[in-house]
Amino acid sequence: MSKKKIVFIINPYAGLGHYKKVSRLLKKRLDLSQYDYELALTQYRGHGQVLAVQAVKDAVDIVVAVGGDGTINEIARSLVGEKVILGFIPTGSGNGLAHHLQIPTCISKAIQVINKRHSLEIDTLKINNQICISIAGLGFDGLVAEMFDHSSRRGFFPYLHYVMKNYITYKPQTYIIEKNEEKKEEHNAMLVSIANSSQWGYNVKISPEASMADGCVDVCLVKKPDIFRLPFSTTALLTGNLHKDTKSIQIYRLPRCTIYTKDNVAQPCHIDGDPIQRQTSITICVLPKSLRVITPKQTV
Repeated sequence: MSKKKIVFIINPYAGLGHYKKVSRLLKKRLDLSQYDYELALTQYRGHGQVLAVQAVKDAVDIVVAVGGDGTINEIARSLVGEKVILGFIPTGSGNGLAHHLQIPTCISKAIQVINKRHSLEIDTLKINNQICISIAGLGFDGLVAEMFDHSSRRGFFPYLHYVMKNYITYKPQTYIIEKNEEKKEEHNAMLVSIANSSQWGYNVKISPEASMADGCVDVCLVKKPDIFRLPFSTTALLTGNLHKDTKSIQIYRLPRCTIYTKDNVAQPCHIDGDPIQRQTSITICVLPKSLRVITPKQTV
């Protein structure tokens, strides 16, 4: 049996910078009886996409993203609709997609998952002609993503700092969600989370029942709780029960929709944790079973 060709695309700056450890452990843990492998380091934002495109041209069997959700997005967007399988070694800060797919954040264990080579097809999203793999957001979490992106510090506590710094002064917006050409609804919300997977990262789940294989996306409209409800809503979020707090969140499960601001003011927006240009409207379309990924279990 011929060996599979596998390329590890590594973001050396993701999280705490584990790329040297990854390189060392691959030599020890990767099953070299079934793989021929090479390493490729990203050198700038967007380079992961370039390297993934080249891997497709080179007829590589598996591309493994080594980094956080932003790195995974760069690489995965080039593999949507292709035969190449995507694997993960999560070394980012939040690792939301890895947590959802139950991929270990321990590097050695993540390599073991790659050795077993169990794969599934998952849905991806197209948001204003950009590919989203895990989760996107409009409003408050887009603002936090903008600030976190400019910070030199990584990890949960720097992210929490920007949340707390901006929460009190942030003003909710009126969003209009258009489910089809005839039905429109208005919602006053602090943020709109477009959840293909269940969580933002750090095991903080915005939509715990979200599936990456149901042909739909969970559109989560989150209200800004008043000071009296804030402790309850925060506890619900951190324990994975926010979706049960119907006074704080409204979730629609849809194959497609359009969301825009009533006052036509551009709002902060992110895709898989990376900020993009501020948007007055976003159109979301699910691309069913458009990406094959290596996972340890059946559930997606």
